Amino acid sequence: MLQIESLSCFRQDRFLFKDLNAKVLPGQALQIVGENGSGKTTLFKILAGLFDEYEGRVILADAGRPLYLGHRYAVNDQLTPIENLNFLLKLNDIQQAEGLLTAALARFQLCSGLDQPCAALSEGQKKRVALARLMLTSARIWLLDEAFSALDAPGRAVLSEVCQAHLASGGTLIFSSHQGIPEFASAAQLHLKAEL
Repeated sequence: MLQIESLSCFRQDRFLFKDLNAKVLPGQALQIVGENGSGKTTLFKILAGLFDEYEGRVILADAGRPLYLGHRYAVNDQLTPIENLNFLLKLNDIQQAEGLLTAALARFQLCSGLDQPCAALSEGQKKRVALARLMLTSARIWLLDEAFSALDAPGRAVLSEVCQAHLASGGTLIFSSHQGIPEFASAAQLHLKAEL
């Protein structure tokens, strides 16, 4: 479970958001909705424990550390897709067999070009490398900031399927998207409004 209580963030002489409240139970999804500059990414960083300049409370009950994927992919262009996944797993002390890394990339339709640096991949392919982490984590809470952007229709379909399977297994999903995601049309929404 993830719960937000009276969450406010004041930055650059204005409130990005004020008095946010939400509760997301296992098996539920919450969509963060807001225009550019409304504080969506800052909210995700707060929920991930990466930003602490806020008031209010964030409660992660029996969920462990969440997995945060930002709208910047955190993919090293000099490394291959498998090297990127290996590096991130080692940072988090997670042991995985290389066959599982290849299977995770294949799930996101990356079967060729695995031996070349990510600099040779398209933006959509780099995004798929980042999203392959979803197949390798035991995190119960997923924080996905603009995960559906820079993906073609088949890529969005795979991501939707992976997220639906996560929810069906009792996971929690918090995501933002500038486009409608039909599979999550019934998800609760938390609206942020940019204040001038």
